[in-house]
Amino acid sequence: MRRKDLDEDRIRECLTGALLQLMKEKEFGAVSVGEIAERAGVHRATFYRHFRSKEDVLRAFLSQIFKGAAGNREMLQKDFSSFIMPVFQALYDKRELILLLHRAGLSGLFMDALKDYFDLNGQREAPGREKTGADGREKTSGAGLLEEYRTAYRIGGIYSCLLLWFSHGMAETPEEMTRIAASM
Repeated sequence: MRRKDLDEDRIRECLTGALLQLMKEKEFGAVSVGEIAERAGVHRATFYRHFRSKEDVLRAFLSQIFKGAAGNREMLQKDFSSFIMPVFQALYDKRELILLLHRAGLSGLFMDALKDYFDLNGQREAPGREKTGADGREKTSGAGLLEEYRTAYRIGGIYSCLLLWFSHGMAETPEEMTRIAASM
């Protein structure tokens, strides 16, 4: 049965849900775009109007989870625990699906989600960021440079903690994970 009269968000939700259901049934690599579209009740062309690839579907899924965590960028400097706790909680709330991605060898997708959550690329407007040279490339200096490296370091650490947490089957609570991450 084909779905009609769905808004863009609902179509994306149907496609995401279809992919996640299929991943419970078989290996990620064995899932075709055609199967995803069929399970979602849309045409294959509809899939490509909304996503470039199966990985793109999962990036959007993770982005939604991280957006739901709603970290306040200002909290990052003031209270790291309050900034990162919502991430651990949001992932824990979806642990069955998160572990599904991990077991499928797709844990690398979490790095992009973390960069977005920490707004690593959004730091372009941070103090200490300036245009230089004829090529127009940006250069960071002073406190802005230190903050950019500090954020990148934290992202790498959190990512490594997530991988270890996933390998433990997410047995630790979000509170425990927050304490662990904040202690480093």
